[in-house]
Amino acid sequence: MLFRSLAGDTIRQIDMQQLNDRLRARGYKGPVLEMVHHDVEVLPNGHMIVIATATRDYTNLPGHPGTSRVIGDVLVDLDPNWQPVWTWNEFDHLDVNRHPKDFPDWTHTNAVLYTKDDGNLIVSMRSQSWVMKIDYRNGQGTGKILWTLGNGGDLRLINGQAPQDWNYGQHNPQLFSDADSGVFDLGMMDNGYGRILADGKECGTKGAGKCYTTVPIYRIDEDAKTATLVFHKVFPPAQYSYWGGSVQRLANGDVEIDLCSQSNNSDIWEVTRAADPQTVWHMHVEGTNDYRTQRLGSLYPGVTW
Repeated sequence: MLFRSLAGDTIRQIDMQQLNDRLRARGYKGPVLEMVHHDVEVLPNGHMIVIATATRDYTNLPGHPGTSRVIGDVLVDLDPNWQPVWTWNEFDHLDVNRHPKDFPDWTHTNAVLYTKDDGNLIVSMRSQSWVMKIDYRNGQGTGKILWTLGNGGDLRLINGQAPQDWNYGQHNPQLFSDADSGVFDLGMMDNGYGRILADGKECGTKGAGKCYTTVPIYRIDEDAKTATLVFHKVFPPAQYSYWGGSVQRLANGDVEIDLCSQSNNSDIWEVTRAADPQTVWHMHVEGTNDYRTQRLGSLYPGVTW
């Protein structure tokens, strides 16, 4: 893992051997970390939460005779000196026998988001089609899963039809309200990969003509354990984007959407946050899949646009 300046100069880096050595020196007993991937969340105190792949062998899992090398992930909290001070190992908190998609790529964790109001973390697991909040409490938490959003999770869907209106194979959960605990709005790229349709069929990589991608914004009520759809942009099957992509809350209240997988192309929209979203701006990108897009402000001091 390395950080570079805008000029391309390396500012700081750490390799996996160094990271594993630092973990063991601090008493970490989990699996060896193999690769840092997908996402880094920089916290207000200068710490970083990184996602790292790890594997564990299991024998004769139901439906999987012999040895299965299961791929999971570990969250690592690095302090400003890049020393690990807290870890969260998925193998300790989730059932390895729940694997709705792409096993033995068991969780495929692809995003982590810090919630400032309670100091906890929101984690996205594509292979589980789950987004969950875990007890981090600024490094003092137990790692307990506080709630799980998605089909088979412990939040109840309001203003939508289960199972088809849940998120499947999702990417890039983002906050769409100033609050991020109690009652708050959480949006994401719902790719639809693994979606259980109304007729019981399951979506894969090709879409089969009925599969679709959406951008939901759920109003999460943590006490009531509910997720209410307050925005739901549904794309037609011809625009099914089964992997990648992102969403962003814009300063004017609009929603920016990146459909990453349009064959070998990408499409980015700004749409109004309304029951019938209207397109404000659209860009089509030929010949590349833009995994994530982000609207940036000015890099120049005192200049805004």
